[in-house]
Amino acid sequence: GIVDRDTLQYGERSEEDMMVNWILSFLILSVSIYLIAMIVPGVRLRGFKAALSVAAVYGLLNFVLFKVLFFITFPLILKYLTLGIFGVLLNAVLLVITDKVLDDFELTGFGPALLTALGISAVNLVLGAVFGLLRF
Repeated sequence: GIVDRDTLQYGERSEEDMMVNWILSFLILSVSIYLIAMIVPGVRLRGFKAALSVAAVYGLLNFVLFKVLFFITFPLILKYLTLGIFGVLLNAVLLVITDKVLDDFELTGFGPALLTALGISAVNLVLGAVFGLLRF
């Protein structure tokens, strides 16, 4: 439903704010994938439309599989001791799966997938800090 901004408590967000935040996150992911594909050797992307497709598939895989993969592999590692590096490895695996699903996106190996995952993490960290300070 529609919520009056004046009635929201501190830290709460309206549905409209959450939708704007989701769209912004999706566009940031798409742009970061597009830019990373231009920089990282071994990553091929057929235009910005393909970046949107990669962001959609990768985002869906990340939403559905990341926590499951992390839970399954948790006994092998401790996230806090690896400083999140294992999370980047899981994201690289999700990018490899995304490569297999889409024709307009190609990774020539696990190295480019790892560099792409690192790049996405770096962009999300910086832009998340920038946009996280703003209230939508």
